[in-house]
Amino acid sequence: MSGQVEVVDVPSFVDFDGELQFWRAHHRHHAFFRPGLEFADYEPALKLGINVFLDGHGRTFDELREQLAEAYERTRGNSPLDWNEAAAAAEAAWLRMQHKLVAA
Repeated sequence: MSGQVEVVDVPSFVDFDGELQFWRAHHRHHAFFRPGLEFADYEPALKLGINVFLDGHGRTFDELREQLAEAYERTRGNSPLDWNEAAAAAEAAWLRMQHKLVAA
């Protein structure tokens, strides 16, 4: 490989509210969920996963993981999740966006 990044067409618009509604309804059914936590605890990580998919310029989640850890620490607000836990939720949101793009 030449080290070039394949540019993937990502949508310029996403129904962000719709995505958050999906996660609000389904977050408890994913492996990252920890009993006793609420949607609001996961929301910063889920938003980050959606945003990084849109702004990642075709790079994979793993390629951006280190940068995302720094971004999460700046944007997590009062979430009790450290990056190790939040990364799984962010990646799940990223993967959902990727699957929706492939299915489109």
